[in-house]
Amino acid sequence: MKRAALFVGFALLGSISTTVPAEKPTSSEVLSLLEASLTAGEGVPAQVLLQQYLDNYPRSSRVVELEVLANFYAGQYEAAAAGIAEIGEGSGSASALGSLADVIVDTYQMTRGYETFSSENFEVSYAPGPDEILVPYAIDTLKAAAETLEAELGVKMVSPVRLEIYPDAESLARVTTLSVEAIRNTGTIALSKWGRLMIASPGTLMHGYPWLDTIAHEYVHLLLTKATLDRSPVWLQEGLAKFLETRWRNDAPSLRMDPAARQLLYEAAEANELLDFDQLHPSIALLPTQEAASLAFAQVSSFIAMYYRAYGREGVQQVLYLVGQGEDARRALASVAGVPWKALESRWKRVLSAQPKPPPARLLPRRLSGEATEQDELAGVELERARNYLRLGDLLWTHARPAAASVEYAKAHKVAPGDPVVASRYARSAIAGGRPKQALAPLMLTLERYPTHAPALSSLATAMFRTSKFDLAEKAANQAIALNPFDPQPHCILSKLNVPQAHHEEMLCSRLGGMRE
Repeated sequence: MKRAALFVGFALLGSISTTVPAEKPTSSEVLSLLEASLTAGEGVPAQVLLQQYLDNYPRSSRVVELEVLANFYAGQYEAAAAGIAEIGEGSGSASALGSLADVIVDTYQMTRGYETFSSENFEVSYAPGPDEILVPYAIDTLKAAAETLEAELGVKMVSPVRLEIYPDAESLARVTTLSVEAIRNTGTIALSKWGRLMIASPGTLMHGYPWLDTIAHEYVHLLLTKATLDRSPVWLQEGLAKFLETRWRNDAPSLRMDPAARQLLYEAAEANELLDFDQLHPSIALLPTQEAASLAFAQVSSFIAMYYRAYGREGVQQVLYLVGQGEDARRALASVAGVPWKALESRWKRVLSAQPKPPPARLLPRRLSGEATEQDELAGVELERARNYLRLGDLLWTHARPAAASVEYAKAHKVAPGDPVVASRYARSAIAGGRPKQALAPLMLTLERYPTHAPALSSLATAMFRTSKFDLAEKAANQAIALNPFDPQPHCILSKLNVPQAHHEEMLCSRLGGMRE
């Protein structure tokens, strides 16, 4: 309809008109606008349109369903669950909403005791308890992401941006379409859907995960849903989200790919075993393994990086406009580039083939906290000799004999210098033994290949602090918190430095257990 088409244009320009024309619109016109608002992930405009409808037309069963959805998208879960009950009373079931009815009720039940912190146009909802410490970091990330990503994609959210932090994988699975098995298999730990961002607490995984970048990643999805009225395919969504997930903390977009993912991509390109983009439908979270998911992200983000370098921010925004108008994503990319899709694909593969062989790095599995211990990490060390030395070192460490443990860890490091688990254990013992300088080289080598290895970053912050390299200590501590904010050590380091948030970090240092000596 004409007004629905106008709505699409307003969404792409970054604002939504929720005011109907002076002449009385038909009921179908208002409902079309309402449904378009929901498709764009905008719950508050949908509620405004719903009220405008009810001011002029009777409340039908379909309107009740839309009322449920508008409340759900706006984060008003009690009202949405009450609507589900009303539908059930009227028809015997809530089948018109399908399985989403169960998700709505589960979300209401799950979040009834949650706290919500609001700042400007942002809301963070979380379970009372340890996750409270995440809120200030999350808010700062959301604000930075809004400023940078909305400019990159040419679209702005009207409704408050709502982030929900769930304490474990089971909770996240209950309020989404993910299963715990899918979370475990692929390491998927977050989702953007129904007008909000949902992540599992970094405490869900053994050593956390890049949770702040993940918030930004999901923010990209939220904006893309609005920019294209949810018409962009998974590969385009994930490619842009992965490419732009670090934009909130950098001056310009740039692809930050872990060496392990780079190696997967290099090997797949060399063996002509790249995934077809359509294989990623309906979700990367449903791929069979973490390796397949990592390869998928590496592929689509490297393609977007190539496209962005050639056609820039404006080119990407033009593509999104065309996709929002119903154009196939491949044709939209080709149209803006002025070349056939096959030429774009061939160019990308030539770029991949020209990449030098990356340094060896294995994909470190994401292990759920309740299902893994340091012994599981030990089992992942490839060399048997190194495992044996580590096993003895761990035994000595747990019996409060750090000097003797350090000897065994040093032996393990000598035979497996590139292993991150070995390097982190060795560095930990060297620091505990008063030899922080000896920890620096192993940690730096580890982080070149495993930049998101939280234990190494935490130890690096400590080693830098104890060798009086305070600027580097601050940087490493902040990077560690962006992975595992429940480790007290980085907070304790920051509390001793001349940083604006030193008092806050001192409180967290004490609350989380204090500094290791």
